[in-house]
Amino acid sequence: MYNEALKQLKIGNEYYVTHNCNPAVFDNAKRRELTEHGQKPYAIIVTCGDSRVPAEHLFSAGLGDLFVIRNAGNVISPIDIGSAEYAAEHLGTSLLVVLGHTHCGAVAATLEGDGESYIRSITDEIKEAIQEEKDPRKCEWLNAKNSVKKLLQSPILSHLKETNKLNILAGMYDIESGRVVFED
Repeated sequence: MYNEALKQLKIGNEYYVTHNCNPAVFDNAKRRELTEHGQKPYAIIVTCGDSRVPAEHLFSAGLGDLFVIRNAGNVISPIDIGSAEYAAEHLGTSLLVVLGHTHCGAVAATLEGDGESYIRSITDEIKEAIQEEKDPRKCEWLNAKNSVKKLLQSPILSHLKETNKLNILAGMYDIESGRVVFED
């Protein structure tokens, strides 16, 4: 179930790194199939809105493969929780990955003390995650892991995890190498 989904993400990322292209065919037949039979994504990816982090490409995924939730800093809001609950409960997706990335602008803004207007809601969440840590790479991991903890506050998601119907974990995308590493 979720182990197979994680394996598929790893294989897709390896293909992305070694071939630097997306093998998925986006043809009319696939679109028709998804329209007629609905979506059955194999993974939910909560990731940053950063344009350098295109989840479908990173995992060589095609139409209908991933349920992607994006926002600045991959922080978790009630809307993100609701979206994840929908994908896990109603679409039957068995893997949820919070995908952070290196050189994250939201983490950098938090470390630099930036945060005017609406961005403050993002940097405040990240500050809660990183506490006193100053190393950007460690902060990016702490932020992703904190988002996993926030998702587990959902009774629906935590129940699905407890009953082995959903695995929730953090991952980190290195924007320089293209590699994704998943937490153990």
